[in-house]
Amino acid sequence: MNAFAIDSFAGIVSHALERMAFVVAEPSDEPAAAVLPLCVACAAIRLAGFGGHDLTVAATPGFVREFASGMLGVDADEVDVAEHADAAVAELANVLGGELVMLATAGDAPASLGIPQSLRLAEAAALLDAAAATGFQVVLASDTGKLLVMVR
Repeated sequence: MNAFAIDSFAGIVSHALERMAFVVAEPSDEPAAAVLPLCVACAAIRLAGFGGHDLTVAATPGFVREFASGMLGVDADEVDVAEHADAAVAELANVLGGELVMLATAGDAPASLGIPQSLRLAEAAALLDAAAATGFQVVLASDTGKLLVMVR
C-alpha cells in the first residue's frame, strides 16, 4: 500500500458515500478504538493481488440508518437497524474494497475481491490492532453516526 493510498482513502470513502447513498461524512479525529465498541455491524473483505490486504468496515446505528435510508430511498425513521445493518455494512465493504483496489493498482494490476463476511465486534477488535500495526484506519463522521474502515 503506498502512502498516496493511505492519505487519500478517507476522501475516496467520503465521495463513495455521497455517490451511493447521499451521505455526507467527513474524516474524524476520534480514535478507531473508541468508535468500534459503538458499532452494530462489521464486515470484512479479502483483497487478493497487489500483496493481498483485508478491508474491514464497522458502523454505528445512526450511520447504518442514514446509509440504508439513502440507499433504499426511504426516511431514516423507516430503517430497522437490526434488519439492515449486516447487509448495509457488507455492501460498504464490497464497494470500498473495490475503491481500494482501484486506488492501489490504478486498474493496471491483477486483483480481485472476496465475498464480504460479517464479523462479530470481538473479531473486528482483533483486526483493529493489526490495522494499526501494518495498515491504516479511517474514521468518518456523518450527521448521525460514525463509520470505521480498517485496512491491513
